[in-house]
Amino acid sequence: MAAEGIKGRTEPEDDKRMELTEHLAELRTRIVRSIVYAIIGSIAGYYLFHRIYRLLYSPMARALGDAHVEFKIAFGHFMEPFFVVLQISVVAGLIMVSPLVILEMWGFVRPALTRQERRPLRWIVPLSVTLFILGVLLAYWIAQFAMSFFLEFIPLFPKAVLYQGPKTYVLFMLKLMGIFGLVFQMPVVLMFLAWAGLLTSASMKRSWRHAIVAIAFMGLMITPSNDAFTMMMMVIPVFALYLGSIGLVRIIERKREAKADGNN
Repeated sequence: MAAEGIKGRTEPEDDKRMELTEHLAELRTRIVRSIVYAIIGSIAGYYLFHRIYRLLYSPMARALGDAHVEFKIAFGHFMEPFFVVLQISVVAGLIMVSPLVILEMWGFVRPALTRQERRPLRWIVPLSVTLFILGVLLAYWIAQFAMSFFLEFIPLFPKAVLYQGPKTYVLFMLKLMGIFGLVFQMPVVLMFLAWAGLLTSASMKRSWRHAIVAIAFMGLMITPSNDAFTMMMMVIPVFALYLGSIGLVRIIERKREAKADGNN
């Protein structure tokens, strides 16, 4: 009897241990796959380096043409060109393979979600990707105007020449596009809070003045160039997204109310 009691207590523990081991094994497999994707993407980014760099350099080229400033690329260390190429290749590779990495993450999380929990993700994920791309494109477009603003001060110094380090420039472009892409995720975050019952459309309407102040402060703190033009070009679209999010949150509320009425 005692042996049977001990056996009854140990079998569930063994099952839980086996289940945890299986989950960890699957997680390890998906992480290894994601690393392989990143390596392959980085190699592809290396072979596409010239095209990628021309794309990143294009806003500076247009701004220099408008400002009529003499420009030269300058490296501060003999190892710097290698690291610039490496950074661009890795970042470009991660961007290219990001859909595959997201699929691996989704494949690991999906079995743990119910059908009702998976339903919102079917359209939230495409919305998130779309908003990120729009943010990156907006940042790429305004980069030229931000650079033109700063380059206008160079001709004030006679015979001035701009020696630009490629690493600094590339990091500026990547930060600018990355920050805009992440900030444009605000509607997704607000919808998630509404779905969790932590936010309502009515409270968002009442707090729109506070939202303007918070968005302006956020733009001031995270804009890489810290100039007024770039900050305003971030604040205005983000506030428009905030207003649009009120309608999206209201849609979630209506669905929840309709479901509650159906249950009653």
